[in-house]
Amino acid sequence: MSPAFEWNPPASDDAIREGEREYGGPLPPDYVELLRTYDGGSTPGNLSILGVEDCVQRNVDYEVGLYLPGYFMIGDDGGGNAIVLGLRDRRVYEVDMGVMDESHLRPSASSLAELVELGTSLIEREP
Repeated sequence: MSPAFEWNPPASDDAIREGEREYGGPLPPDYVELLRTYDGGSTPGNLSILGVEDCVQRNVDYEVGLYLPGYFMIGDDGGGNAIVLGLRDRRVYEVDMGVMDESHLRPSASSLAELVELGTSLIEREP
């Protein structure tokens, strides 16, 4: 795990089950694995991985299932870009929250584990 993150304590199994109930189905396995260790966290550079309650609410509020079917929002970069997890390829992407269209997705990391290791969003990595 990247030392850049300040992590929250793990999510309880009850909180994860409640999140799945509110979401209407299972949460992505990679995200659930992280939740069992940390219920979200953030870096000084504004990269945030949301805890289960906030994450489910964000997916509902931004209608991710409608505008980006096959993706699940797990966080943001603090600058208007969503961090989304591809449910099929398990890769991490970033997309402007005002656009939320698959044609605007930008690859961010090959996996959630890699994003956590990097500890930065695209805006912090790009020149």
